[in-house]
Amino acid sequence: MKKLIGAVVVLASCAVVLTLGVAPAVSSNSQVCPAGTSGKIDVSGDHTTLTLTAPDGFVITGYCVKAGSAKQGNGPEFYVVDPPATSVVISHSSGKDISHYSYTLGESDEEVCPSEDLSGCASGFGE
Repeated sequence: MKKLIGAVVVLASCAVVLTLGVAPAVSSNSQVCPAGTSGKIDVSGDHTTLTLTAPDGFVITGYCVKAGSAKQGNGPEFYVVDPPATSVVISHSSGKDISHYSYTLGESDEEVCPSEDLSGCASGFGE
């Protein structure tokens, strides 16, 4: 059983982020993403996507991403992906540059796909 190190949302994929299976969870009315395990991370420069990589022994279980302003309907978004991933590509549904993000981690107690070659990859955690 994996133990979560944060309690925001659950995110998952098999080492390589697959946009299929990534679904937005509940949006927040707040202007700022909650800290999660990572703390709030501000982004400088123009980035409509970012790749997050979990430290060894962990998987990313959830993330929040903010771009633009909530007044324009671009407030923080929370995403869920199943199963947990060692690497995820994040973006905001508005397509605007990411202003900040946060993520949560869980312990990796299952085999995670080592590369983009998903053949032979475990189909999910707890199976």
